[in-house]
Amino acid sequence: MEADNRLTLDKQKVITMKPILLAAAIGGIVFANAAFAHEMDTDQDGLYSLAEMRTEYSDLTEEQYAELDTNKDEAVDVDELTAAIADGILPAMD
Repeated sequence: MEADNRLTLDKQKVITMKPILLAAAIGGIVFANAAFAHEMDTDQDGLYSLAEMRTEYSDLTEEQYAELDTNKDEAVDVDELTAAIADGILPAMD
């Protein structure tokens, strides 16, 4: 009986740790992408022009860029870029 309880507790630890590990992994990806995004923002205005984004995404069209600009302010900000990467619209930056 004691072995069964220990097994159950070990399973609970694994189940509890999975969300924590997932959050840590996502945080690491977001941090890495944020570092690359900062380098891509050559004029350091916190926004990504089509020209700046093409340094990383050379095949990005004007239409695709407009779709990334979800708030329609004619620029892609860090939240829009992060969301596009997280949603799989854009690949993670190398």
